[in-house]
Amino acid sequence: MRKLWLNVALVAGLAVVSTGCGSKQAEPVAINAAVDKCDICNMTVNDDINATEIILKNGKALKFDDIGDMYVWTKKNGTTDVDVQYVRDYKSKEWVQLKDATFAYDPTFHTPMAYGVYSFKDSKEAEAFIAEQKAGKVLTVKDLDSHSWERNKENMHMGDMKDGHNMNNGDTNGGNHMDMNKKDEHGDGKK
Repeated sequence: MRKLWLNVALVAGLAVVSTGCGSKQAEPVAINAAVDKCDICNMTVNDDINATEIILKNGKALKFDDIGDMYVWTKKNGTTDVDVQYVRDYKSKEWVQLKDATFAYDPTFHTPMAYGVYSFKDSKEAEAFIAEQKAGKVLTVKDLDSHSWERNKENMHMGDMKDGHNMNNGDTNGGNHMDMNKKDEHGDGKK
């Protein structure tokens, strides 16, 4: 009888340990602007407020220079293989899970790929930012799922270093990696 209880305790202990190991949340991966490229546009991903990441279930980290590029990727590839998505808080640069963030959008907000969306860990901070800017609107993650994800081409500063986005990645064409006249260069069917 004692041996039976010992075996039951051992099996129960192993079940608790294996359950605990499987529930660990995938963490964001550090950005290294010297080597990291956006998984959509192949531009430099700077360690700034616009950086976003998808951690796949297999542990691979996908990095994006703009939240819009992350949404282009998920629209193209789906979310079946996605473990977790991270955005950066506008105020602190702290990583925040996409599902927990609130967003400020206006087409005039400057982001690397001109999608005009900033992320906030606190909805009150997003609301205060909109009030301070006297422009834009607050969005939830649900709102982002139906957002049009159109880019404001006037805010795309090709060939310069505006908004913390280094457009010159050591190439020979002045940093202009995208042919703005080419259709679907971003996977969204828009010029």
